[in-house]
Amino acid sequence: MKIVMTQYLDCSSNFAFAQGAKIRTESGRSLGVTCNPKEAEDIIRTYFQTEFFPETVYVYFGGEIGQDGSLGYTFSVAK
Repeated sequence: MKIVMTQYLDCSSNFAFAQGAKIRTESGRSLGVTCNPKEAEDIIRTYFQTEFFPETVYVYFGGEIGQDGSLGYTFSVAK
């Protein structure tokens, strides 16, 4: 399985993760929240390895309580 990543932010990932990252599927299912890029990678990899029909995964940075913030990355399975 090949996972495709698209980056949307123009800042370094370490700075973006310092603000906190929310990880969600396309349908809105929360996969987790983290300030650690390695932990985010593990969450995303585990999701794609364990789901039968994985959806696109979005990683958002910052944002107020109850809001996603700025879209930073998307991950999806290559067709």
